[in-house]
Amino acid sequence: MASPSRPTDLEPPRFADEIAFTEPSEHDRRILYRQLLLVAAGALALLAWSSDVERGYNYYLGLTICLVAMVPILTWARKMEHNYPFFEIFIATNITSYGVPLIMESESLRLFDESSRSDAAHAVMLFMVCALAAYYAARTESGRKPFWREPAFRRLGYGWLTGGVVLTTLYTLIVPFFWVPESGVANILRAVMFGVGMTSTFIIAIAWGQKLLVPSVKTMVAVCLALQFLLQSASLVLRAGTSVVLLGFVGYFFGARRIPYLPLTLALIVMAVLNHGKYDMRDRYWEENIQHTPELVELPSFYGEWIEAGLHPKVRAEVHSSSLLLERNSLLHILCLVMHQSPAFKAFLDGETYLQIPGQFVPRLFWPEKPRGHISTYTLGIYYGLQDEESTYTTTIAFGLVPEAYANYGLWGVAGLGLVAGFAFKKIVGWSRRSPVFSFAGLLLILLTAWSFQTELPLSAWLSSLFQGAISILAFSFVFRRVQETVG
Repeated sequence: MASPSRPTDLEPPRFADEIAFTEPSEHDRRILYRQLLLVAAGALALLAWSSDVERGYNYYLGLTICLVAMVPILTWARKMEHNYPFFEIFIATNITSYGVPLIMESESLRLFDESSRSDAAHAVMLFMVCALAAYYAARTESGRKPFWREPAFRRLGYGWLTGGVVLTTLYTLIVPFFWVPESGVANILRAVMFGVGMTSTFIIAIAWGQKLLVPSVKTMVAVCLALQFLLQSASLVLRAGTSVVLLGFVGYFFGARRIPYLPLTLALIVMAVLNHGKYDMRDRYWEENIQHTPELVELPSFYGEWIEAGLHPKVRAEVHSSSLLLERNSLLHILCLVMHQSPAFKAFLDGETYLQIPGQFVPRLFWPEKPRGHISTYTLGIYYGLQDEESTYTTTIAFGLVPEAYANYGLWGVAGLGLVAGFAFKKIVGWSRRSPVFSFAGLLLILLTAWSFQTELPLSAWLSSLFQGAISILAFSFVFRRVQETVG
């Protein structure tokens, strides 16, 4: 349940751990719901207007996927019965991963016939329906243990959160431009910094939305987020940088309880231009589908070239199918590939990638030969002929949870994934219903909200990276609290 509104005659919170979500009135809920409904309707209308594909069965399947994926977030906006809509975001990612590519008939999707596209869309619908059914049918109650109810620490200054954003920006600058650590260290460091950065960004954005930040801090945070987006997108893969920016907007929305239309519109325009020009840039800079990142001093001219390519895209020559299958914004073409080959040409994996999950939780200190963090991704890529062992050291393909589930158990796996995800998310929502923002559970929920965007990962990478990020955040919280208690 959301925290009650703070009376207007009280002083604003001096410390970040005193931040509380305000509970919108019924009037405010209606306004927020109508705003999101208007945005959703406008987005669908824009998609329909932009699409030049034949208005056939698959086109309407794509619209249906988008509509179904929008229902949970609209339902949350209308009721706001819990603070963190991580399940709703998790379902909404199906819009860009599956719905939009089907409506727009992305270039990678044209590698497959109409029947294959329909089968894949049906599988996505099965996954969403099972997830929604499990989520809304599950019953749960609020957690009563200290983990769910007690503050993780006290007197946490806003400077700590700003420092987390700055530290993550420095990490994004140093790796990979100045230092490329060994793969085992890199995976842990990436997860830890991702956890620190996402949590700091989310909470500082809440404070921004509640008008608790001074102008200098706002400027610093905005510059850091812009730098993170530019540095992470320099590989010509936009997903990571985009998720950071979108999480900032989500945090601001939670704090202000309104949509920041102007900055959000500007951000979407920039992302649209870069997305439009990334194909030309990949043709120029990628060699044999190996991602290329320019040197730091080359970034200004690189982005100037990229913006020009986005504003004035060239007509693309015929592209090899292997290049199209590496597209990361869409997962539908990967699902088409998996469903086309299994079980007709390749047997189901019968849980092979799921059996790789436990090993990811063993520290490399105790298992020096521990498989790489993306072992499930590489297993799927090699099995379906998208990679060989050597190429896995230079390229990581976005496979996603649904294609992985089908690769292991077919449609039964897709349905099972939906049921488990819906049930698990609902249990966490229930247990944390009364959790303060800065309880251990509240911090974990912020991470879950951030990880809800990461649906391009297979389950082993999704869980292990979440675990590493959670350990870093919860360990810091525990140590910080103990130090405070000792000092008094």
